Amino acid sequence: MTNITIIIGKNSNLSHHLIGKLNNSIAVSSRDIVSDINILSKYKEREVNLIFNNFQPAEKLNEMLNTEEYIMNSIGVTSKVLNYCLVANINVNKVIYTSSSSAYGNNIFCTETDEIKPASLHASLKVANEKMIERFCENNKINYTIVRLFNMYGGFDKFSIISKLISAIRDNKEMTIVNHGNSVRDFIHVDDVVDIYIKLLEVEGIKLINIGTGIGTSVKSIIDFLKQNNINIKINNIFRNELKTSTANIKLLNELLNKESFVIIEDYVKKELRL
Repeated sequence: MTNITIIIGKNSNLSHHLIGKLNNSIAVSSRDIVSDINILSKYKEREVNLIFNNFQPAEKLNEMLNTEEYIMNSIGVTSKVLNYCLVANINVNKVIYTSSSSAYGNNIFCTETDEIKPASLHASLKVANEKMIERFCENNKINYTIVRLFNMYGGFDKFSIISKLISAIRDNKEMTIVNHGNSVRDFIHVDDVVDIYIKLLEVEGIKLINIGTGIGTSVKSIIDFLKQNNINIKINNIFRNELKTSTANIKLLNELLNKESFVIIEDYVKKELRL
């Protein structure tokens, strides 16, 4: 019987796009898992791949109205699924965990071998998930990959600064940016991420990998690009402590998965705004 890929975190942007591209895959809601883990009972004694996209929703990362719910969304669901796979004799072939570049903290170069320095609660919980996946898979001799994902945009995204910028232009609304948009980030389109995940399901031995483009782009440079195309946006600037630069070292990505071309962010913006 063909392996089925179970994607945990049904409502995530990445999950939506993976389902559209992955044959024999299903997305399961974290909320449903919390309510009744036995929804996974149909996969007993099946060969499965697991992709964990579950976490506290992006728009609520800084909300602590319910600490128990925050922890359950962020790491509790991962734990419940892994434990159930053991007790229910679900045969796990491959695990991919979607972590974050925030694990690196204030690190300009972001190489997989660098020391991790999470500087926030959500980053710390991502690292905790990484360690749990690592221990579980190594103890049970399961192939796994931890993905440190950089700034994803595109698709059904409503959270990224790219999405907010496009929405502000379409709706003719003021856009709030931080520190004049000078901070540099590594933006990667969801379609590129999906292509890489599909490859990762088929390979072994990649325990940790960055997924980004290796190219640093500032919000200011995108705003300047729009001005050159006769689009001016109303800006409200605020000042806040933030990382000045965060870009992925993608040497492993290029070497192991031969990923050398990516959606160009300026091309994406032009297409979305029909420039």
